[in-house]
Amino acid sequence: MSTLMKASEQWSTRPADEKFNSLQSLHDAVTHYQDISREADHVDPRSLVASTREFDDDGTVRQEPVLVGPSGDAARFSHFSFGQVARLAGAPAAYLRGLPAALAATNLNHGLGTRDADSDLSLLFSENGGLRLRAAVTDHYTRIWNSDITARLLRLVDRSPEWQPAPAAFDGSRGLYASDHDMFAFLVDNDRRIFETEKGGGLGRGFFVWNSEVGAASFGIMTFYYEYVCGNHRVWGASGVQELRIPHVGNADERAFSKLTVELRKYADSSASADEAKVTAARVKMLGDDKDAVLDAVLGLSGVRLTRQVAGKAFDRAVEHAEWYGDPKSVWGFTGGLTEIARDMPHTDDRVALDRTAGKIMKIAF
Repeated sequence: MSTLMKASEQWSTRPADEKFNSLQSLHDAVTHYQDISREADHVDPRSLVASTREFDDDGTVRQEPVLVGPSGDAARFSHFSFGQVARLAGAPAAYLRGLPAALAATNLNHGLGTRDADSDLSLLFSENGGLRLRAAVTDHYTRIWNSDITARLLRLVDRSPEWQPAPAAFDGSRGLYASDHDMFAFLVDNDRRIFETEKGGGLGRGFFVWNSEVGAASFGIMTFYYEYVCGNHRVWGASGVQELRIPHVGNADERAFSKLTVELRKYADSSASADEAKVTAARVKMLGDDKDAVLDAVLGLSGVRLTRQVAGKAFDRAVEHAEWYGDPKSVWGFTGGLTEIARDMPHTDDRVALDRTAGKIMKIAF
């Protein structure tokens, strides 16, 4: 069984004003961000000009770059949007931040002025005591509003009240986070635990949902079983981990809301006995009589892309942790070994791909 760190990383890096103790307060926060936002699509980057303005923040007057549109309105950059515009201009943001404001603006103007005329931008602003640029992405980007996600989570919990935000962390926060550029929610069903009578107190069920409406991250859902959650929101003894990511392109909003509504509702509405039956089926379903037979069976499955070397490592890892996963020749045991390998991979895309493979193998037991 693996340890999931995604929620713990959120807890350890977020400031206090980005942590929320209820789904309603999280929803209110991201709804406010949307209410004060306005979008500008099909913007020719050559119509934008970087300039400088003086701002007085708490008695400190300083000059900083701003983005001026065709109407003459000047928008301050957020830290995140400055990085986006710098990338669009082909300049390193860290370097520009160290330059005098006027010189940074000159570099941005040069880069934006040489972009392809056919590559329009989609801009997102906030209007709250002044105009601020929240995001600058290409027109290929499809925005998924965080408030649409939290609204669906509220409806989900209203229908299935067993699902609640994660147990309080050391500082009292509940695994709910949002800023002006992203959101993350960690929910659990800890009352309807499966295999409650077995060693370790059984397994609870949980899921993560995350998104960014400014291009900082894809939309994602991760579901899992777990043994317990500690005070820094590390998820211990995770198994049956499945992850879905949807990039913000095309009909991303339709696909995200369909998956969120259908998949999470199906997962949340399932009874403890139904999930217990699934895990039991995966524990007793054998892939083969020995290691070679298991590898042959796995590599022969449609849609499973594994090398024999990786599959062999997964089997060996399952053998090492047989006290957690049971028989390594079983579906549950072998996929547990894959999850162990995925946890140790340094690159997110590789971890996601292996977790998805484990999910496909798991389904043959159901």
